[in-house]
Amino acid sequence: MVQAPAIGIDLGTTFSAAAVYRNGACEIIPNKEGDKLTPSLIYYHPESSEVFVGTSANDLGPQKIDNFLFDIKRIIGRKFDDVYVQKLMKSPEYRYKIIRGTDDKIEVEIRHNSLTVCKTPEQISSEILKYLKESASEYLGAKVTEAVISVPAHFSNAQRKATKAAAELAGLKVLKLITEPVAAAIHYSKGRLNRISTLLVFDFGGGTLDVSIIEVDKEKFSVKSVEGDTFLGGRDFDQNLLEHFKTKIIKQFGEGAFNDRLERRVKDACIRLKTKLSTAQNYSIPIYCISGNENQSFTISLTRPDFELLSKDLFARAGILVNKCLKEAGMTKANITDVVLVGGTTRMPKVRQILTSYFSDREIRIDLNPDEAVALGASVQAAFLKEKCKELEKFKVTEITPLSLGLGLDRNLMEVAISKNTPLPTKSKDLITRTIANDQEAVLFKIYEGERKNCEYNNLLGTFTIYDLPPGKAGDVELTTTFTLNEDGILEIDAHENSTGKKNKLVVTIGEYRLCDYKIRHTVEDAEKNKADDEVFEKFTRYFYKVEEICNRVLYNINKIATEKDRDFVESKCKLFLINIETIDYKEIGRLKNAFDSFKNSIYDIVKDLMDVDFSVNIELREPSFLTQLVSNLRM
Repeated sequence: MVQAPAIGIDLGTTFSAAAVYRNGACEIIPNKEGDKLTPSLIYYHPESSEVFVGTSANDLGPQKIDNFLFDIKRIIGRKFDDVYVQKLMKSPEYRYKIIRGTDDKIEVEIRHNSLTVCKTPEQISSEILKYLKESASEYLGAKVTEAVISVPAHFSNAQRKATKAAAELAGLKVLKLITEPVAAAIHYSKGRLNRISTLLVFDFGGGTLDVSIIEVDKEKFSVKSVEGDTFLGGRDFDQNLLEHFKTKIIKQFGEGAFNDRLERRVKDACIRLKTKLSTAQNYSIPIYCISGNENQSFTISLTRPDFELLSKDLFARAGILVNKCLKEAGMTKANITDVVLVGGTTRMPKVRQILTSYFSDREIRIDLNPDEAVALGASVQAAFLKEKCKELEKFKVTEITPLSLGLGLDRNLMEVAISKNTPLPTKSKDLITRTIANDQEAVLFKIYEGERKNCEYNNLLGTFTIYDLPPGKAGDVELTTTFTLNEDGILEIDAHENSTGKKNKLVVTIGEYRLCDYKIRHTVEDAEKNKADDEVFEKFTRYFYKVEEICNRVLYNINKIATEKDRDFVESKCKLFLINIETIDYKEIGRLKNAFDSFKNSIYDIVKDLMDVDFSVNIELREPSFLTQLVSNLRM
C-alpha cells in the first residue's frame, strides 16, 4: 500500500474525527462504519484480546461497565494526585478503576484477555487514534502514517506530550499539535485569506470550553488570548439533566430502583433530550420497565425554557469567559470582526442567544459545521506542513504561553519574566537579582509558572544553581537571568554572576512538570480572587527583604565598631532581630515595621558614623520590573 497524505485529527472528549486535504479541498474521512464522527469510547473485551472503539464500544459497555472507558481526554497527561483526577474518581459517573502507576502517573485497571491488566491514558487514547488511522487508510486506499492532531488551547504541555505519545503508540508520526481554536480559525479563514480580521473562536465541546481571540492577517494567525473552563462542556449539561431526573425517579420509585443499568438508560435519554431541545421547544422520552417491572415506566420530559433554567449556571459561566478573554487581549467587543462557533454544544439556542446579545452588531458565524471544523483545519495544517497546500505557502501560526513564567525569589516571592498570553517565541529582558546573605557562596534558582505572587501556589518547573560566588556584603553581588521560550515549549534559562561571569543554564521542556489544564484555569482564577492578598504578600516580602539586607550589612561591618561591648550588643541585636522576624506572618506588616524601627533605634547611635549602611526603607508596590531588584534570588 502506498503512503497516504498526512491527515488532520480532532481527538475529542466525546467525539473524534479525521480529515484530509487533497485536490484543493478538505473533507471529513468517514470511519469504518461510514460515520463522520466517532464516539471517543473504548471497550476492552474481558475474555479476549479484542478492543472496540466508538459505537461498538457503546453497545458492549453495559456487559462489563468497568471495562467501558470514556472521557480519557480529561485524564491524559495528569498525575494521580491531581485534584481533578481525585474529583473524577469520587464521581459515581466514572465506573472504571483509576490507580496510581509508576511515578504517580495514572493507570486504569481492567479485565482484558482473561487477565487483570493496567492501561495508561496514552494506551487507551491510542486505540481511538489507531481506529481513525485504519479508517483513513481504508478510505484513502493508502497507508496513513502522519497526522496533525488538535488539542484544547488550555492543554498543558504534559497533556500535549501524552497526546503525542498516544499517537506514536497508534503508529502515527505527529507533524504538529495544533490548538483546537487555531485549527477552527484556519478552516474558517481558508477562503477568506485576502482580508484582515479578528476572530473570537468560541469552542464549546463535550468536555471543555475554550474562548480564543485570534488575529488573522492574510496567512498569519496570531493568538492574542485564551480563556478556558475544563469543567464546562456538553457532558456537564448531560450530568445536570441526569441528576435532575434521578431525583425524580428515586422520589417516585424509591432509592433501590435507580440501579446501574437504569442510570445508563436515563443518561442516554438525557443526552438525546439535550440534543432534541436544540431544535424543539419540548421533548419527551419514555423509560420503560423500571427495576425490571414491566408495569413501571417514567417519562424523561422537559421544555427548552426549563432546560435553560436548569442549566443557567453553566450558561452564565460561558458568558463570563468571553469577557475575560477580551480583557486579557486588551480588546473590547468592537475589535471583534467575526465570532466563530466550534463544538457541538454551540448548537444550543441559548449559547447562540448569549453571543448574539453580547455581539449585537457582529455576525455569529454558524455556517461552519461545529463538529467538523477542527479536524478540517488540522488537515489544512497537515497539507501545509507537507507542502501540499499552495494556497498557504506563507502560512504562519503564532501561539501564546498560557501562564506566566518567572523566578522564585527568597521567601517564595514570584518575579515574572514572561507574562501570561505572551506570543511565542519570546525572550525576556534581563532580570537582575542580588545576594541576600553576607559572603553568600551560591544561589539556587527555582523556576515557576503561575499567576500568584506566592510561589507556594504556583508550579515548580525546575531548579539550577550557580556556585562559587565572590565574597561580599548582602546585596553587593549581582546576577543576571534571561528566559527564552520557543514555539515548541522549550524554556531556556541563562544566569550568570555579573563580576566573574560564572554561569549556568536550565533547559526545561515545559510539560514534564507543567500544571494540568484544571490547575491552569484555577491558578488564573485564584490570582484574580486573591489579588488584594497577593499585593499584601508582595509588599510584606519586599519590606522583609530590605530590612533583612540592612541587618546583614550591619553584621558584615561589625568589626568597625571600636569596643567589644558595643560589638557584642549590636551583634546580639542583629541576630535576635533576624530570628524574631521569621515568626511574623505576611499579613502583619505593621508588626514587621515596628520590629525594624525598634531594632534600628537600639543600634543606630552606635553604628551611624561607622558604617555605610542606609537604614531607609521605601517599598512601593508596582508591576514586576526587570530593573535591579532589592534582594537576591533564593539562598541555599
